[in-house]
Amino acid sequence: MNTSPVKTIILFFTALIILGTLLLSLPFSLCDCSQFSILTSLFTATSAVCVTGLSVVNIGTYFTDFGQIVILCLLQIGGLGYMLVSTGLGLLAGKLALKDRKIMQELFDISSFNELFKLLKRAVLVVFVIEAAGAAVLAAGFSKSFPLSKSFYYGIFHSVSAFCNGGFSPFGGSLESFSSNPAILYTVAVLVVLGSLGFFVLTDIIDKFRGKNVRLTFHSTVILQMTLILIIFGVISFCAGEFFTLAKNNSLSYVINNSLFQAVSSRTAGFNSLPMSNVTSFTAFILIMLMFIGGGPGSTAGGIKITTLALVFIFIKSVLKGDSSYTFIKKNIDAEIIKKALLVFILMIILLMFFVLLMLYTEADIEPLKVIFEAVSGFCTVGLSLGITSDLSAAGRILLVFAMFVGRIGAITILVYLLNRKAVINNIKYPDDRILIG
Repeated sequence: MNTSPVKTIILFFTALIILGTLLLSLPFSLCDCSQFSILTSLFTATSAVCVTGLSVVNIGTYFTDFGQIVILCLLQIGGLGYMLVSTGLGLLAGKLALKDRKIMQELFDISSFNELFKLLKRAVLVVFVIEAAGAAVLAAGFSKSFPLSKSFYYGIFHSVSAFCNGGFSPFGGSLESFSSNPAILYTVAVLVVLGSLGFFVLTDIIDKFRGKNVRLTFHSTVILQMTLILIIFGVISFCAGEFFTLAKNNSLSYVINNSLFQAVSSRTAGFNSLPMSNVTSFTAFILIMLMFIGGGPGSTAGGIKITTLALVFIFIKSVLKGDSSYTFIKKNIDAEIIKKALLVFILMIILLMFFVLLMLYTEADIEPLKVIFEAVSGFCTVGLSLGITSDLSAAGRILLVFAMFVGRIGAITILVYLLNRKAVINNIKYPDDRILIG
């Protein structure tokens, strides 16, 4: 039976969520004091598979070690996504199915199947090396507060969660207890950034340092430049909104460390080292903008993707200058790519507005800004919250489940659909006319 790439991706994530829900509903997944709820299991499984990090319960006290390991596995599989899971299975079987190759080719824009297979094979290795290194560093950091076995467990859990941009933590307040520990904050931040760059960019950087590439590809250059710009913008904005609050009883280094951490985490991961419920409206709006943007394509991050934002800006610049071509960093960009980026941008905004409106209706008793923040965080698979997740109604939780699912596969599904559709030739010519704007 031939299944389209879009259906395959949807079925993969749906099956994984159902399996995760069943596993998290088992008696030995729940602590003795936990009150079972199928909606809680579904919400948690969806959040893990969609690498979001939102949770209506404290996973460290609600789920047993087995339940937490299930969440960790869902994070890893969901973070790597269908492209790397099928690659791993292909390696074990000694081959990669033609159907799977087609999906990988469309998602990574690689012209050769052999080239594609080599890229994904290396990506699997790179991912596990990075996560192992991150786990070792984090375990050393946690060893000052926990026994050795717990330190390794927390190191592995946070390393996988950070690289997969999942935002889950067994600690009740995320990383708030480690806001004065730069080693842990910066290690997690680096893992988050590496996970948000995309597998293609990571392998490209490695080739550059190994001398295989004379220079980075145009795609990698755009991703790295946009990432740096957004991090700087996030740090400055967060400092501007929270400086006087944070500087009252803390040093300047504390303010900078946590501002940098939140600027990195809020765009893709969802960890927090500071209580989010206390941030100003200015900061909350800045975080909403960063969450909507997300990370790089082919990465573990959500959002519209930073390349989409870059192409939208390139389009705006060209229109304002009256230039019929689209250029960036002395490179010309095909108009078809610009059109696809604009379509993804517009459709993602429409979908987000749909979920925001529904949640504002179901959660009428909660402050509107907090509801909007929650909806954006879920749809863009970030995981930050202003402290209302556990207060959501059953309808609100179900809406967030759908928002996380649609947000996770939305941009990829739209892109694959555009790549698969056949051009329609219309021989009918209608008369030109005008319509007023502005």
